[in-house]
Amino acid sequence: MKWRIQYLRVEVKKALVLFPRMLFQAILLMMIIGVIAFCGVRGLERDPLAASIDIAVVVQEDNRMTQMALAYVENMESVSSYCHFQQTTEEEGFDLLRKGKIAVLVLLPEQLVEGIMNGRNPSVDIYFPRNARLEAMLFRELTESGEGLLRAAQAQIYGANDTASAYGLQEQLSKMEAEIDSYNLAFALDRMALFDTEQVSVFGSMNVVQFYAASGAVLFLLLTGMALYPVMQREPTAIRKQLERQGTGSGWQCFSQWFCAVLCMGLLLAVLWMGVKLAYRWLPDGFLAQIREDRADSGFLLPQIMLAGLIVLSAVTIVYFIYSLTGSRTSGILLLFLVSVVMVYLSGGLAPSMFMPERMQAVGRWLPTTYLMEAVGNLLTGRNKTGTSQCAAILVLSTVVCGMMAYVLRRREE
Repeated sequence: MKWRIQYLRVEVKKALVLFPRMLFQAILLMMIIGVIAFCGVRGLERDPLAASIDIAVVVQEDNRMTQMALAYVENMESVSSYCHFQQTTEEEGFDLLRKGKIAVLVLLPEQLVEGIMNGRNPSVDIYFPRNARLEAMLFRELTESGEGLLRAAQAQIYGANDTASAYGLQEQLSKMEAEIDSYNLAFALDRMALFDTEQVSVFGSMNVVQFYAASGAVLFLLLTGMALYPVMQREPTAIRKQLERQGTGSGWQCFSQWFCAVLCMGLLLAVLWMGVKLAYRWLPDGFLAQIREDRADSGFLLPQIMLAGLIVLSAVTIVYFIYSLTGSRTSGILLLFLVSVVMVYLSGGLAPSMFMPERMQAVGRWLPTTYLMEAVGNLLTGRNKTGTSQCAAILVLSTVVCGMMAYVLRRREE
């Protein structure tokens, strides 16, 4: 036991001597990832692209009522945000439609408003190009929905007239029609009566900034393993055999290297976290606001520290297992970079897994990086305690499995 403690002490001293160099490498890596994240946040702050539909309207006559109705529709907030109207002649409108300069051509008949009020119900002709774009297809769906609402309203009025005639209720007909009109107007103009607003996000309980902050943190943890290679590399064969003769077996050697890597990773994250706290005032306000958005602080610091420690243990064990698959520094670092990027990608860290093929989604659900991202996300949001327990259990299992496989690989090499 004396020689084991002595070997662990030597490994810890070696790790502490190499720590400044590893810290410098980690800072360079964090600066690169930080620049990428800063550019991404600046891109997110831009206004989202909105579809704009160019609509040509042909008014058959100079009717004041029709012009008022058209102006009312044009100034509606829900319409003016997406539709751009221009009045043209019929010949000019069809010419613009053929050339693809407009998405829709609308022909308004004579005495449109009067015909609606007296029950004649003149039809409005709407023309779409043969190869309609997405905007025109969307407008077509909306017009067909509006047509359905008008048909339902007309059927209600005609049904009320027939009912009043059959039962001798002509005196109450005006009241019935007023109630039907009020109901239909409230149903058509009040958009909340048509649907309930519910935000659906491919990022789950996190917003987009929190999601990519979590995936970037996981990728940073794995890539930081490149700086930890000196404390994870195998001892020369002669030294390993000499250590075994003194009672320091391969199992204790693996544990000592893994322990030193965990120690260095913890120190790196502690130093970098203090640096971020000091540079807090220089971080973009929009980035910080979205990170803190909808955060549910539980008030208990111990579970968060335990979860952060488990994240570090799991990341270090994955890196240790990857290094166990190779025999040299160059191949180990290249393999670590490739495997880290691929695992984060399959876990939906670069693009949400919802947009990937089903087979790739199935593979991503079995990767430990998926649960690492979920655990980091839970730390950022402070929510989902039930999911945190399940995620922590899976991370413990993956840590044990990766550690055992790394030991078997190094043992077999001997």
